[in-house]
Amino acid sequence: MELSWFGHGTVRVFSFGQTILVDPLRANAKLGTTFQPDAEPKASVVLITTDKGDHCEPDTVKAAAELRSHVIAPKSAMKALLRTRRTDIHWAIAKADETYAIGDHLKIRCVKTREGFEPGIVYILQGSETIVFLGDSLMDNEGWAYLEKDVKPDVVVYPPYLAMGEKNRAGAFRKWISSLGKVSCIPVIYHTSPHGDSVYRLDQEDIPKSLPPGARLEMLTNRPLLSQHTKRMRRRI
Repeated sequence: MELSWFGHGTVRVFSFGQTILVDPLRANAKLGTTFQPDAEPKASVVLITTDKGDHCEPDTVKAAAELRSHVIAPKSAMKALLRTRRTDIHWAIAKADETYAIGDHLKIRCVKTREGFEPGIVYILQGSETIVFLGDSLMDNEGWAYLEKDVKPDVVVYPPYLAMGEKNRAGAFRKWISSLGKVSCIPVIYHTSPHGDSVYRLDQEDIPKSLPPGARLEMLTNRPLLSQHTKRMRRRI
């Protein structure tokens, strides 16, 4: 598997000949994104975690998706996405516990976040590795317990600004991470620019505080490399 980050929640995974794109946003200085759909390989699968404008950008989905691709999104986002008039795309509403087979080797499972917390979809990508994409959602204790039952991820892609926020939610997230053992945690939905949206601005040295002691942090960048601990891309076979 090869995982790349283009800023904010935009993540791409290459695996088994498939190109999976999560929450694609065009280059946007305010959010720190660098994705240019015309300059990147087209996606065979697009996953949308929420209907919020900083995660669901219909025109970018239209430009980034290859012919007869698959787009999976919450019901609340589908009306805007269908206005793109891409009739060749296989549109699917993400439903709780629904699993989609992509080719012969990949599966995508959908988990809804629990009532009372950020609405959205958590995606679990299963292939040579299992990756959990939290979007900008953190669940309650019941939600994490649900994932603990049969999901053993190798990688968790998570929003550090939420994991450093409200005490109960952040504590439940860190407890879940601790229960996973050797899992790689990749922070997204943040930037380090003083000129961007202040809601998502974090100093790089503060990000480890979003995880429990001993957790394995992997920091990616879509900018020139900042340190020996920061890399542009993560590759695994």
